[in-house]
Amino acid sequence: MLTQAFTNPNKHLAIIVAAGGIGKSALTDEWLRQIATQSYHGKARVFGWSFYSQGSHDTFTNSQPFFNEVLRFLEVTEIPADEIKKAQLLVRCLQQQPCLLILDGLEPLQYAENLSPMKGELQDSALKAFIACFRRTPGKSFVLFSSRQPLVELKKWQAENYLSLDLKTLPHDDGAKLLQALGVTGKTEELLAISENLNGHALSLMLIGHLLKEYHQGDCRYAGMLPILTLAHGDSDAEKDSCHAKQVLDYYDSLQDAASRCFLQLLGLFDRPMSREEKAVLIADAQHAEPLRTLTEKEWQAVEQRLENCGLLLGKKGSLNRLEWDTHPIIRAYFGQKFKENRPESFKQAHLVLFNYYKKVPQREYGKYLPDTLEEMQPLYRAVVHGGLAGEYWQALNDVYKKRILRMNNIGKIEFYSRHQLGAYSQDLTALSAFFPSGWIKPTDSDLPEVEQAWLLVDVSFCLMSLGRLQEAIGPRITGVKFYKKSENWAYASSGIQILVSLHLPLGQLKEAQEVAQQAVKYANSSRDFDQRVTAPCYIATVLHCRGNLREAYDYFQEAEALFQTSGRYEYIPSLSGFWYCNLLLDSFSDITTLEDVETRAAYIVPDHGSLLDAAVTALILARVFAASNKLVEAEGAFQAAIKNIQKANTIFRIPPFYLYRADFYIDQSQLDKAYVDLNSAWEIIERCDMKLYAVDYLLIHGRFSLAIADYDTGLNNYKEAKQLIQETGYHLHDAELDLFAAQLCQQRGNVDGKNANHYLQKAKNRIKEIGQEGLTPYWEKVSDFCAK
Repeated sequence: MLTQAFTNPNKHLAIIVAAGGIGKSALTDEWLRQIATQSYHGKARVFGWSFYSQGSHDTFTNSQPFFNEVLRFLEVTEIPADEIKKAQLLVRCLQQQPCLLILDGLEPLQYAENLSPMKGELQDSALKAFIACFRRTPGKSFVLFSSRQPLVELKKWQAENYLSLDLKTLPHDDGAKLLQALGVTGKTEELLAISENLNGHALSLMLIGHLLKEYHQGDCRYAGMLPILTLAHGDSDAEKDSCHAKQVLDYYDSLQDAASRCFLQLLGLFDRPMSREEKAVLIADAQHAEPLRTLTEKEWQAVEQRLENCGLLLGKKGSLNRLEWDTHPIIRAYFGQKFKENRPESFKQAHLVLFNYYKKVPQREYGKYLPDTLEEMQPLYRAVVHGGLAGEYWQALNDVYKKRILRMNNIGKIEFYSRHQLGAYSQDLTALSAFFPSGWIKPTDSDLPEVEQAWLLVDVSFCLMSLGRLQEAIGPRITGVKFYKKSENWAYASSGIQILVSLHLPLGQLKEAQEVAQQAVKYANSSRDFDQRVTAPCYIATVLHCRGNLREAYDYFQEAEALFQTSGRYEYIPSLSGFWYCNLLLDSFSDITTLEDVETRAAYIVPDHGSLLDAAVTALILARVFAASNKLVEAEGAFQAAIKNIQKANTIFRIPPFYLYRADFYIDQSQLDKAYVDLNSAWEIIERCDMKLYAVDYLLIHGRFSLAIADYDTGLNNYKEAKQLIQETGYHLHDAELDLFAAQLCQQRGNVDGKNANHYLQKAKNRIKEIGQEGLTPYWEKVSDFCAK
């Protein structure tokens, strides 16, 4: 089936889904052996990557090492720092040459299927972007995934474009044959009974087969010595299968000599293969490694050979001396957990050895205390993870993460070097996971002061936001606000709440956004912080604007502007708040005086030492003004500047409106090819980040695009989806615009929902008057003229 899909020009992707230990990697390996004899059916490059070795210690895993390696393999000389650009670049490479790409064991990058509201989605933004881009333009390349759970993102693919293989446990006849192939002897019914007892679980059968062969000359009767199977690990099929493997491993563990058991437990310290250097430092300094220190080379070889024979250690690659030691993730997790449970202090001390080792690597190998590149930074990221597992949270946070990864100076000012210079948001999040053993909502119950815990929560939330994982970013932000409330730090509490508003808004959670915005005003008023007191009303005004309460929003902006003016520093509201106010003014008024006023205000949006975000929103406001004033050349130039700056600002959740406003402009100018590109750029982010608010904007603007190319069926679908989303989110700012869209559809294809164009025109006119949305009047007049023809 894999080969048929691989050689079908209409199929570009396949996924193998099965629980751990069923044989996904083995199947992939066998398939590769077979197609290698056919020169991979013309594929120029073949690249494989496994994520199975990661995630053993509940630390966050990311795809960035994969993207860096595969791009180097494809001979890309300049690899961008931005994660999404890496994904897009890989898709372009796969278009240019026919490749086979294999990604094995995706589950560490997926949310749990029972975790609402993510329900199995990819948590890795770059990989999510890769799938979305590859779906549109796969070229002649093929991608094979495997995972323990389905890939939600494939629901957007047409079924004829990919293959999904759902592997189950072995039929017991095959289980008996597997045992025979491994050298197990006995009557057929006895072998069938072993397979039935282990539920046909391939890894469990492999383990018991090797065990019987190694310790009992293959006599199947000794399988009866297995411990009684319990359901302590859960009732799902996957949990039962994992329990079957652990049942066999319990028996294995009881048979191991001290050296073998010790070595397997040291392997359990890692979420990856153990390197030669790591093995050497652990044997030298880890208390737990004492049984290994006196082994001769010959005795070491005997230990390794015995573990290989038992299926507990993967064989070495090639004929050279071993460079690393590895095993199946289920086996690694089992012995690591046993180590942690039975010898907790030795477990921590072993991780401390690795923590101290990795702290020194950048200086020893690169001669740098402060690494400059991601490659040089990797040992520090590993140090933070091992430091957390060692319980050395303070050292890991302050001495490594803050001082050497983020670059904090002696007075506590943080440069955030890893993000601003290297774009390493995912890598930073991996390091931060060391301080959140129970998930992002709550930091570790260590002796870290509350101020440090609050800082960690804010930093996690910021990284998640920057990666477009907005829903996830809400939890740690709320917890961080609680810390600030507890210490009565009202300024920080208000600031945190304002960020929550920025998270709820694009997700279309307007009710929640309004509730927290009101809290932000309350906390700001309790503080003595001028900036918080003047910006908090702007947040609630912006939410009210989105909900269609324009007059109430205007009052809040007026209140904020009066406060700004009392400082003597400002005549108009600056920065992002000023941008929001300008948007409201453009929606509320359509006269030339308003356009001149907004153009004047735009000069005040960027304060002294303004950010890239300030520059971006200033350019966007000017672009809207120039477009409304029919200054088309100036408008296009301002749009270009706006998008250039917002891309540099690297705040992904703010990018979609920039593309959408420019797409709307291009539609007005009948530059439909350019509009199409911008619509796609916006949709990539909207879809990946589940931004329901911007999805409404997209559907309405794409609807106008569909009318322009006479694709009325798509236009009608856009109308229905937009109508449903407006009701779901409460984004009633667009009620009148939705009705104007319906009026145009009526003119082209007849009544919509049983109503004609005149009905929708009158309804839109009433809504514009009701909420004071006079800025939409020129558009209403244009649609009215269109419908009258």
